[in-house]
Amino acid sequence: MKIKYVLLDGVAYGDVSRYAAILPRERQEKIERLRFEKDKLLSSVAGLLIRHEIGDVTMVVNEHGKPYVADAKKFFSVSHSGTCVMIAVDDREIGADVEKLPEKDYLKIAERFYHPNEREYVKRAADPARAFTHIWTRKEAYLKQLGIGISTDLTAFDTMSGELSERLRTFDIDGYAISVCAEYSLNENAHISKLELNELMKRV
Repeated sequence: MKIKYVLLDGVAYGDVSRYAAILPRERQEKIERLRFEKDKLLSSVAGLLIRHEIGDVTMVVNEHGKPYVADAKKFFSVSHSGTCVMIAVDDREIGADVEKLPEKDYLKIAERFYHPNEREYVKRAADPARAFTHIWTRKEAYLKQLGIGISTDLTAFDTMSGELSERLRTFDIDGYAISVCAEYSLNENAHISKLELNELMKRV
């Protein structure tokens, strides 16, 4: 498994808009439907990351909207938050999520949506905001790996213990938390690296 991320601080949509023409038509249409320049930027860079890591391939989506590479044995998951866009790639089903560390009241969210063990983990943490974000990204990554979205009961599973925790890895990068979930025990089999935007655009 490999994980790459791009930080877009100080980058505007106009800096990357000219690359939209090389993206798949469905990605171009998605970008055109977006109202805000920031969302267009994030969606464009997500498309460029996919192309960079997977190639110019045909995509299909499942009933929950999760994209797959058609007729290939490579799986990926993309996510963005704030000014960070990331992708995780593996040869088996994978899920990934990135979230910016919160500034608002997150403990109420934990009380409502977290497993009791996860709530305790957040309350006991030296940095509760970071711990909260770790859990949220782990839940998202797990559900993305299953390909079912967040319509399920989030309190029903514990991402911090048992077999599930072994399939998850969480990284702290530049004020963000990134989590990935695989079908197998990850241990040290997940490698994360930063990709500069100019390097990404040179390679597409």
